Amino acid sequence: MQSHHELLSVLDENLKLRSAGKADQAKHVVVTVAPQSRASLSLKYKMSTLSVAKRMTGLFKDMGVDNVFDSAFTRDLTLVESAREFVQRYSRSEGKVGENQSLPVLASWCPGWVCYAEKTHAEVLPWMSTVKSPQQTMGTVVKSYIANKLGITPDRIYHVAVMMCYDKKLEASRDDFYNDIYKTREVDCVVTTGEFDRMMAEKGLSLSDAPETALDSLFKTDQASGSTLTSSGTSAGGGLEYVMSYAARALFGIEITPDQVAAAGRGEIQHPLLQVKAVRNQSDHREFLLLDPATGQPRLQFAAVYGFRHLQNLVRKLKSGRSVYHYVEVAACPSACSNGGGQIQPEDPSPAAKKQWVAETEHIYTSTESTQPPDQ
Repeated sequence: MQSHHELLSVLDENLKLRSAGKADQAKHVVVTVAPQSRASLSLKYKMSTLSVAKRMTGLFKDMGVDNVFDSAFTRDLTLVESAREFVQRYSRSEGKVGENQSLPVLASWCPGWVCYAEKTHAEVLPWMSTVKSPQQTMGTVVKSYIANKLGITPDRIYHVAVMMCYDKKLEASRDDFYNDIYKTREVDCVVTTGEFDRMMAEKGLSLSDAPETALDSLFKTDQASGSTLTSSGTSAGGGLEYVMSYAARALFGIEITPDQVAAAGRGEIQHPLLQVKAVRNQSDHREFLLLDPATGQPRLQFAAVYGFRHLQNLVRKLKSGRSVYHYVEVAACPSACSNGGGQIQPEDPSPAAKKQWVAETEHIYTSTESTQPPDQ
């Protein structure tokens, strides 16, 4: 069963092996941390996400972890692949949406959404993106690139992901992400943000008292300022913003940045080529239209759909042929991944306090400086 107790057991076994002179049998332990988890911890402990990252690195390494990485690093890879996939499918369908077409593309980073679709709405599966989530992309990097760099087999690495969502445990357990040759998973164990916090408390440790430690190389940071970096967009991952920007340029020669799409989505700017509308005034269902600069007509129609109530409406439209979207960013949790079930919860259990807590977590997440991956 994936839990922080499993991680502690592996670290204890490593210590015993090294004490017995059998260091060559110990696992190389890698921890990957999601930026959404850092935002949640940042709110609880009232410190910057950079300080959270450095303190988590120090705590994990003091416990015997070998490397601490950032899933924002591999999210860049997934953004580029998602954009390329969309452009290919748009071209294949000539922009047409619906049955027997390659469109819409439904984002597949949220395991809660994927499981829901697989169990109850198999008809929409052909429209799912085939690109791995940042968690699983990091799994490939760790068990392939890092293993090769260290000169060890993938099964000698124990890879842990600190994530915002319990469903990430289900994602890590999928047969799709299991290496039959070496009998190992890309991600061996998922620990939620809350489980990490409880693990520290059980060991008598706290982020507040932990020293800051230098970050490892696979961390998305600004080398000049040392600050952590993320991608434009909401805590759902920034797929909508990056894919729209990439596709606008690749398909129509229209220049618009992910930052501009994100700012328009938050209502911070008005852009002549973007229209953003909250469907029925619901912030968890927003439509994004990219307009042709010559005619003012929509060239791309995207949507962000968060929460199961809105997902059900989306699925009904897809199955009835009434959906007009080319791309949909999907998250099972209302307010996206800042509200993941594995996140830190406020002490006040009231709905108003929870809503405010999630909004503050999202603000911390989106306030982190953004940078975009190269297109090539």
